[in-house]
Amino acid sequence: MAIKVSGNAFQGISALGSSAPEAGFYEVNIVNIERAPTDKPTTRRVHVQFENGFKMFSFLSVPFDDNGNMLTDLKEKQLRGRMAVLRSILESLDYSASDIEGAAEINTDWFLTGKNGGRKAHIEFIPGQKGVQGSYNEIGKWLNKAQFNALKGASTQAPATQAPATAAPSAPPAVSNGAPVPSVGVSLPPPASTAQGIVG
Repeated sequence: MAIKVSGNAFQGISALGSSAPEAGFYEVNIVNIERAPTDKPTTRRVHVQFENGFKMFSFLSVPFDDNGNMLTDLKEKQLRGRMAVLRSILESLDYSASDIEGAAEINTDWFLTGKNGGRKAHIEFIPGQKGVQGSYNEIGKWLNKAQFNALKGASTQAPATQAPATAAPSAPPAVSNGAPVPSVGVSLPPPASTAQGIVG
């Protein structure tokens, strides 16, 4: 047999050539959350996969250590901000307030699409600018389902057609430097000739 591989070996593997989608609003799978060896202890990388197979990750700062203990050196504003980001991600996965606030424990499995019953996250995607150093693909916002539906619907609606405007009597153009507008028919003098620049 020339090839023998289990189908589940392909989970999380995208086909070659998957490219970043256009800017917009997408449902994505959260496929992994990790802390790389070079990351700070409070940093996590949230890996997402788009329907076309494109993958990326976004950084997340968590307010707790590896054992789930809240960090005591964070200011109240930092703690609340980091918890707000976590809640935004959970709400983007369509968890309700009672799901979140009533949970005895929220762990990584809550976030991973492959372990949370197939829940997908809703995001605003902002592609990086090609050829611009330091410009990366990013998740602009984690959106709850209602926000996602409203924004997705607004971005797909065709612009309304307008009746052609009737020509209004033209008013003199506004000048932004404060100079008076010349009356109709007045023109500027011709430019100076090169001969005027010769001094004898």
